[in-house]
Amino acid sequence: MNSEKTVRNWQKAIIADAAGKLGRSLTRAERDFISTRSGFIALEMIHDTIKASCKNEIEAYLNSEWQKK
Repeated sequence: MNSEKTVRNWQKAIIADAAGKLGRSLTRAERDFISTRSGFIALEMIHDTIKASCKNEIEAYLNSEWQKK
C-alpha cells in the first residue's frame, strides 16, 4: 500500500535530484510530470531515469507529456 507521506517525500526527492542535475528549478510542467505519479513503480522508473540521464535527456523526458498535447 502506498503511504501518502512516502509518496510525497519520494516526489520531493525526485524533484530535488532533477533540479540538481539540471542546475535550475523545474518548470511547473516538469514538476507536474513527477507529482502526478503516485505509484511506487512509476516513481522508481522516473527516479532511475533521472539519475541515469544527462541534462538534455532529463528535460526531454520531463516535458514529454506536455509536448504531445
